[in-house]
This record gives sequence, C-alpha cells and structure tokens, in this order.
Amino acid sequence: MTLPEPIAHLPDALTSTDPVTRAKALSAALDAVPTLQRSIAAARADAVNELKQGRTWDQVGELLGLHPARASQIARGISGGTKKKTPTT
Repeated sequence: MTLPEPIAHLPDALTSTDPVTRAKALSAALDAVPTLQRSIAAARADAVNELKQGRTWDQVGELLGLHPARASQIARGISGGTKKKTPTT
C-alpha cells in the first residue's frame, strides 16, 4: 500500500519551523484522509480474505476478535459506518 503523498510527507512538514508550511501540509494531509481510508480498508479486506482461505467465518472472526458476520463484511469491503443518532429536539 502506498501512502498518499501529503500523508507520506507529513512527518517532514511537521518539523518545519515555518507555520505557513505546517498549516499547508496539514491541510493537504486532511484532504488526503479519504483516499488513505479507502487504501487502508482495501488492504484490510485483502488481509481478511487471505485469512479466510481454508477457514470458516467463525474462525476468522475469532482470530480477529470480531463477530463472524463483521469479518465477512470487512472482506467484502462493507464499511462499519456510523450508528444513527437519535434526533434532539
């Protein structure tokens, strides 16, 4: 997995003494977060699919400390999402 460029260069940018450089680098890194999340999710799905070879979902779930259905969802690229919040009045 290759990190998006703004994320990969973040450690160098954070050591800059120039606040403009740091602010711009942090903004670029924040903009790259969705791309990074997709890359991480895909790499995780690949790892879970690799674990599945010759195992049941129960076994995979146990290895990962997850419910078997969640392990299967991860392998299929289904995100956990967020729980719906109860509207406040």
